[in-house]
Amino acid sequence: MENPSNDVNGSSSPVNSEVAQTQEEVVATPEVVVANPTPPGAKTPPENLYAALAEERRLRKEAEDKLNNLTTSTSTDEIYSDEGKVLKQEIDTLKDKLELQELQEKYPQLKGLSAEFNEFRQDYPRHKGENVAKLFLSEKGLLESARVGLENPTGGTRTPVNPEMTLQDIENLRKTNYKKYLDMVKKGLIKI
Repeated sequence: MENPSNDVNGSSSPVNSEVAQTQEEVVATPEVVVANPTPPGAKTPPENLYAALAEERRLRKEAEDKLNNLTTSTSTDEIYSDEGKVLKQEIDTLKDKLELQELQEKYPQLKGLSAEFNEFRQDYPRHKGENVAKLFLSEKGLLESARVGLENPTGGTRTPVNPEMTLQDIENLRKTNYKKYLDMVKKGLIKI
């Protein structure tokens, strides 16, 4: 007799091959246990939260101020000699004069208000001159900029409907809807 596990071609039966192929390996995954994290500020009593926040902000501001002072003071003092500082100051004043002349050419309204504009400029030292000039002029009401708003309404050539009824409309209403016609006559909307 023939071996039932082999068929005519000599290969194994599909039943046996499926059993061999469907074996799976079971891999155990380690479980990670996360401790219950405490939210920030949980150790501070609730009545002191605002005070702690204010103190943290104050300390942070002091640290930032120290850092800014260290970086700015060392860079300007140590780089330039006395003559270099004087020259740098002269160059800065010349740049300011040139910028003021350019702004006065662009905005002629500034010519009469130059002293007031210079005081205003000192309030905004890190801004561009043109932006400060626009702000100054707009606060004084001297800057007339063409502001684009909504488009003009265009509805075509159609005229609004006349609220009064024509004789033809009254006649049609009388023939088609007599009750409405009588009500309108009583209210005085239709004059005969």
